[in-house]
Amino acid sequence: MKLAALLAATAAMALASPAAAQMRALNDPVTPHPDPESLFTSDDPQENRNAQAALHIMRELLQCNQWDRAGEWLTDRYIQHNPMAASGLEGVVTYFTEVAQVERVDDCGELTSPIVEVVAEDDMVVVLIQREVPYADNPDETYTTTWFDAWRFVDGKADVHWDPATLPTRPAPAPAASAPQDEQAARAEIESLMWRYVRAADTLDADAYASVFTPDGSFNSTQGHEALRAMIEGMAEGQEQRRAEGTLNGKMYHVMANQTIEFVNPDHARVHYYWQTMFAGNDLANPPRIAAGGRGVDDVVRVDGEWLIQSRNVVPTEG
Repeated sequence: MKLAALLAATAAMALASPAAAQMRALNDPVTPHPDPESLFTSDDPQENRNAQAALHIMRELLQCNQWDRAGEWLTDRYIQHNPMAASGLEGVVTYFTEVAQVERVDDCGELTSPIVEVVAEDDMVVVLIQREVPYADNPDETYTTTWFDAWRFVDGKADVHWDPATLPTRPAPAPAASAPQDEQAARAEIESLMWRYVRAADTLDADAYASVFTPDGSFNSTQGHEALRAMIEGMAEGQEQRRAEGTLNGKMYHVMANQTIEFVNPDHARVHYYWQTMFAGNDLANPPRIAAGGRGVDDVVRVDGEWLIQSRNVVPTEG
């Protein structure tokens, strides 16, 4: 049958391993249809109903992420053969809305996926889709191949789903962190980074403070160099006003204690610590006081050979 031949050919393309010597694709380009929605039809009433339901899945669910409507086109038991999503209507909705965290598009419009062919036969619908893949040795260059989604329908709703997805392959272990001398040097650089951080915070030097973060680095919800500078400048203005009013005395000091550095990989580490913000007293009438304290977890990364703070979280939810 035509459907069986298409499934067999597409599965072979998805699973075949190219020869190691083959560096460029030899196939003809995979070309999408100019009017993909016109493909989701059949002269048979049942097959046409299933094809139209597949169109809604492709357009309203997969393109526009209207997963609150999934029950219109998926059965409650929805058996899933994609290894990254659980079976059941609730499972697939959870995957897209909570794991993938897709954003809903209210005004859906026409289907824009590069559909190559749609085959509706009996209770099955198979959708072939152009897939553009970058070359491993030059991501700026790409070739085309074919993805497929296949569904079995029951009473106009998709009940079983197949595609050629696989689990992510395990990344190769990073060798650099295994060298003790390299890790020791990295620890020293990270400790210097944290010292520069607290000195910039204590002196309210906005430029120095921002410079210890990556361009998209964050202190809790404050993200980016401009926002970080503004945060420190606002602190400086506030402290100046409180000192003028006589409600704030002594210099500010940040204390990081019980610090430990956990390497995620050679260019990414996680710093765990306890912290205190304190103000030194001027005299016996104004003794030192602790303004705040807690636990922190910072992610630091090495960018062009320099360790910088990617995120500083002084109110972690766990622990």
